[in-house]
Amino acid sequence: MTTKARSPQRSGLAVLRGLLDLRPGPRVARRAVAAHDAVARGLATAKVLAFATADYPGAALSLLFDTDGTTAVGAFRFDPGSVASPATAFTFTAGGYQILNVPSSKASVATGINGDGLIVGVYVDLGGVLRGFADNGGAFSDVDFPGATSTQAFGVNDAGTIVGDFFDAANVEHGFVRSGGTFSVIDFPGSTGTTAAGINSAGDIVGVFSDATGSHAFLLQGGVFTPIDFPLATSTTAIGINDSGEIAGVYSDAAGNVHGFVFASGAFSTVDVAGARGTQLTRIKNTGAVTGTFSDVLNEQHGLTGQ
Repeated sequence: MTTKARSPQRSGLAVLRGLLDLRPGPRVARRAVAAHDAVARGLATAKVLAFATADYPGAALSLLFDTDGTTAVGAFRFDPGSVASPATAFTFTAGGYQILNVPSSKASVATGINGDGLIVGVYVDLGGVLRGFADNGGAFSDVDFPGATSTQAFGVNDAGTIVGDFFDAANVEHGFVRSGGTFSVIDFPGSTGTTAAGINSAGDIVGVFSDATGSHAFLLQGGVFTPIDFPLATSTTAIGINDSGEIAGVYSDAAGNVHGFVFASGAFSTVDVAGARGTQLTRIKNTGAVTGTFSDVLNEQHGLTGQ
């Protein structure tokens, strides 16, 4: 991928960057949980869900990013260690997988779907530029922030409002919201980078921002920003929000382990697939269902649904 590299303090969505990054990545081992664990300290609860995997046939890496209750969307890679095996967007309906052919793309990830079946996502074009896309019943259009060097579309609500992020000419990352064709910038106050990742029917937005202390989740509601940090976490990213205000995402603990989380009614719950090296949640729906990904003991990555 020839887009500009991001520094460690940039926000963004690590799980999405990992899919689109065409370079081989390191194998990460899960480390033991010690006294810094928030659940052990009584600062959060463990949420138990029934999980099912969603793996594109033959793929070594799959991510299920969102669902409208009937169709799920995500991406897969056959060989994450090979530049010849780029990320490819897919849909999953009634047990059947189908590649989402984004025009003029070298790599693609489907990141969101609303109740009308409008799909949004990210692709790498033939020139190596990262761009957002929208697919309305097979009619594709680009989602490019005006003047940006790259754009990523991450979430969409039932009104068709899209959120994501972009890099400006100075290589600074900003969140955006696009409503009715009009773009607006979203920057957490004092941040060095902001990504808008999810939006609900009320227009409440969640995402992640970076500052001198690291990466933190946020909620933007009624024009007011609220930071969200999972207790004792070294980084927190919020990706999904439902109409009840429940938030889902991912955090890293002090031992380097990656966990999914749900934040509801002011309380945090950690969400882990049993035996997984790491779990990441991407959406939480109005029914309480979640989507995301987990890594098994072989470091293979699987898409997941949970309820």
